[in-house]
Amino acid sequence: MANRSASASATKAVLVMVVAGTMIFTLPTVMVLTVGMIPTFIAYATDRRKEKYKTVSVGSLNFVGALPLLVTLWTKDHSFDMGFSVLSDPFNWLMVLGSSSAGWTIYLVAPSIVSIFLQARIELSVERLKKRQVRLVEEWGEGVSGDRKSNQSGSSLGNSNKEQEDVGDAGSAQ
Repeated sequence: MANRSASASATKAVLVMVVAGTMIFTLPTVMVLTVGMIPTFIAYATDRRKEKYKTVSVGSLNFVGALPLLVTLWTKDHSFDMGFSVLSDPFNWLMVLGSSSAGWTIYLVAPSIVSIFLQARIELSVERLKKRQVRLVEEWGEGVSGDRKSNQSGSSLGNSNKEQEDVGDAGSAQ
């Protein structure tokens, strides 16, 4: 048990060192990515659910919008000057913020669309079950319908007929 926790701690330490080392050598990329992913950080801070649906939808599309900035940085000149130049272009900001707003839109609209499809699916299922119930009633009679009123009226009719037979038998015995 102790070996597992020591192994996990060592793995985490190595991972942190690798990430920190990579960040030092790629500071312009880290700068552009950090500034470009601000909408994702906001979504993460406001997302109270355990599943983090808001963060995933906003973050994935926000990253897609920031990726062309990173490609520009990597292909032209990987320097702070180029990083600042990429971040100062308003069209790049339009691309980053537009893509993150598409993520927000998906997060807000998707539950409504899913609920519409689920409602239609449930209605189809209810219609199919009603047709099956009609076939069963035709085959087996009203007793299988599950309708208490028809079952009670049928059983009360049976009881009243039985009571009348009992009364008739008692009258003929006298």
